[in-house]
Amino acid sequence: MGARLLDWLRELTQFGMVGALAYVIDSGLFNLLQHGPTGVLAGHPNTANIISACVATCFSWVANRTWTYRGRTRESTAREALLFAFANVGGILITQFCLLFTHHVLGLTGPLADNLSAYVVGFALGTAFRFFFYHYVVFTGDAAAESS
Repeated sequence: MGARLLDWLRELTQFGMVGALAYVIDSGLFNLLQHGPTGVLAGHPNTANIISACVATCFSWVANRTWTYRGRTRESTAREALLFAFANVGGILITQFCLLFTHHVLGLTGPLADNLSAYVVGFALGTAFRFFFYHYVVFTGDAAAESS
């Protein structure tokens, strides 16, 4: 039981570290696109969020597959990638809902509102969803290699 708890805590810690880096990539790119010097996507928070989330998701896929869940990957990389993408679409939809709610229901459209709704509330809810989905659905291969 103790070894199993340590394995779970290690997984959670590694997932958190990958997630923290993905968060920096996601929120940094979002703010650059939405509120940066050129404001390429100013006024289009959902588009900026989708682009930044896709870039962060690619990073997260590689980092989680090769580090966090390296001993639990499946033989079918394509199937695993599809499930990973599905989990991230769920996380993106959660964030999108938070942005839409903030803009269209609460009427808050400034940089602070965007960041709080997308990168505090939305990201926290999406991260919880992704962690459980990765653990129980995506990376369910043989864990024997992980504990060696």
